[in-house]
Amino acid sequence: MKKRAAPAADSDFLDIIDDRAERGGAPDPGAPTWRLLIVDDEPDVHSATTFALKDLIIAGRKLEFLHAYSAAEARRLMETTPGIAVVLLDVVMEKGDAGLQLVRAIRDELGCADTRIILRTGQPGYAPELEVIRDYDINDYKTKSELTRTRLVTSLTTAIRSYEQIRMALESAQAMDRLVRSAPSLLTQRSIGEFAGQALRLMAELLGGDAVDGVFCTRRLPPGDANGEAPLYVAAALGAFAPFRGQDVAAVADAGLLDALERCALSGGRLHENNGIALCVGAGDGRALLYLRASQPLNEVVRRLADVLSVSIATGLENVTLFQQLDFFAYIDPLSGLPNRARFVSMIDDCLRRGEANRTVALIEVDHFSDINAALGHETGDELLKAVAKRLRAGFPAEVALARVSGGKYGLLGENATVDPERVLALFERPCVVDGQSLMIQPYIGLERLTEADGGGADVLKNATIALSRARGERRQHWQYFTREMQTTAQERLALLHDLRHATEAKRGLSLVYQPQVEIASGKICGAEALLRWQNVRGQNIPPDRFIPVAEYSHLIIELGEWVLRSACEQLGEWDRAGVSGLRMSVNVSLVQFRDPDFVGMARRCILDCGIDPGRIELEITESMALSEAETVVDTMNKMKSFGVSIAVDDFGSGYSSLGHLQRLPLNRLKIDRVFVKDLTAGSSGATIADTIVKLGHMLGLAVIAEGVETGEQLDALRRMGCQEVQGFYFSPPVAAADFPALVGKRL
Repeated sequence: MKKRAAPAADSDFLDIIDDRAERGGAPDPGAPTWRLLIVDDEPDVHSATTFALKDLIIAGRKLEFLHAYSAAEARRLMETTPGIAVVLLDVVMEKGDAGLQLVRAIRDELGCADTRIILRTGQPGYAPELEVIRDYDINDYKTKSELTRTRLVTSLTTAIRSYEQIRMALESAQAMDRLVRSAPSLLTQRSIGEFAGQALRLMAELLGGDAVDGVFCTRRLPPGDANGEAPLYVAAALGAFAPFRGQDVAAVADAGLLDALERCALSGGRLHENNGIALCVGAGDGRALLYLRASQPLNEVVRRLADVLSVSIATGLENVTLFQQLDFFAYIDPLSGLPNRARFVSMIDDCLRRGEANRTVALIEVDHFSDINAALGHETGDELLKAVAKRLRAGFPAEVALARVSGGKYGLLGENATVDPERVLALFERPCVVDGQSLMIQPYIGLERLTEADGGGADVLKNATIALSRARGERRQHWQYFTREMQTTAQERLALLHDLRHATEAKRGLSLVYQPQVEIASGKICGAEALLRWQNVRGQNIPPDRFIPVAEYSHLIIELGEWVLRSACEQLGEWDRAGVSGLRMSVNVSLVQFRDPDFVGMARRCILDCGIDPGRIELEITESMALSEAETVVDTMNKMKSFGVSIAVDDFGSGYSSLGHLQRLPLNRLKIDRVFVKDLTAGSSGATIADTIVKLGHMLGLAVIAEGVETGEQLDALRRMGCQEVQGFYFSPPVAAADFPALVGKRL
């Protein structure tokens, strides 16, 4: 069959002979078409070309015909229509070189380097020179008389194959350029959500842009459950999978995706499908699985570039995993898995920023946790901390934030009505069973309501700590709400500690006064009690009942106590040399000093360095001190007693000593508390207790001394009871060392 265009005057006609060219098979369903632009000023040429190429399939695609009847019209089409694969161009149209001018415009002005050009002419004299064909990248040049159907199809097939290869190379280069420019952004991500979203978008852009469904799956790191593997969850999602973002992978209702992920996870590599790809990147708990499904089949170049991008994703994932782990350890307590102090402060700040003032912060401390740790070992202590955390978590709703602030301290943050101290105490009415041991937990609680907060989260936690300290000190109600008075007291206490520390270091403003201890039978002075006094740098005399507790709390009492003992021994030596000899020196000692492992050695050095007979030194301890930590106290007392020092129990009668307990203590003297001396009226409770203490002392072979004696009536009553010694203002108040010798000649 033969179709001939009407001959032109200059023989510019198209003669196409049907020689049964192959059609190229069935097209790929859904594949785009090849756009073919026919440029010729003869309408019949358009008709003949379209007829000849109708139903032609090249590389699995049909042809889409575009028509232009002049170079100017062709240029407009090229400017507005993307993806034109081939231009069939007549050389001679409105001008003799119109076709060649259009070629120059396509290449130089429009920048269409990928479009293939086949020149046709019916006038061989207008044929372009070889340099033009070379310089302007013209695929083929044919006279119209040469173009049989086979030749036309062959030229067109060659041109389209060339266009496809060029497009793949260009797209590959462009994609590689995008990867090179965008891949570093993966290394700047700090959160797994942002990283997963960025990685998924880059991969989707590579595979086809908006028409891509995809998921980025990983584990929540570090795992919430240290004893098991956290499930995979969807950290980022695109397209049809977007609704599953944040959910466990098992919840995704897509069998194809789940199957691809499972096979990819098992192989630990890459899984390529016709229009999809699954990638496994990273290792261990930091591993991630990506699955993307495009609307078109993926070519080999895209698959290879996806493999290249997966390397950048793996590197970025390792980086963001490291940041997540650092963030975990910065804000999470690894033992309990609860938020730590820094995160808890941040939570409080968030509440304050949102104006959620109807919240309460509770700071809960396990009483004597350090003792439990020391007695039962750190492993048991750790298990106890976990048990306490578990009980607190179970005892409050999920909206109440729970944190482990430090050591045995926990924080609660929730609505006022929910964070109730009585509710906390009720949780620990039954013991915690740890490693087969039943341990009763006594919590102390400090609280502050955010309505009364002044400052940020750190200030709120500080105030709760002050309230906790007050609750622990009073040991009655076991909980306290913060008040401004507490803050004032705490600030004063801190200022006091600061001044006392400087005074201790410089030994400035510190002094000793001595109160005589008098033997009732002879009326003579038999000893002295050394009492510490402090005048601060502002000339204020600070009472001992204010600064001694601060010194004990801060452990300054260890250094102060050594100075007091050494100064008292030195003073005893000076009195001896002044002729006031044979006196006993009593020095008060605190529990903090007794706990110090160097106390016995320190005391021995002080006494021996001053050349004092140890038998002339008496250490006074309180009754409550004798009752607590009995083994430590008794051991230290025995060591001092064996050295020759005598031991007295101060403020006796105010505690709860049993006879059996007293028998265990290596004592020399009982000191009747001034509370009972104050009321020695016949038949009064004070007189009864004082009389009982004197009799108890005689029964145990201990000497008895009464303090706080201020009247002759009190002295007479104590004499009748059989008390051996007294001290108090009736005889003399505490005096300076220089004034003490003048009292020696005084009698009761």
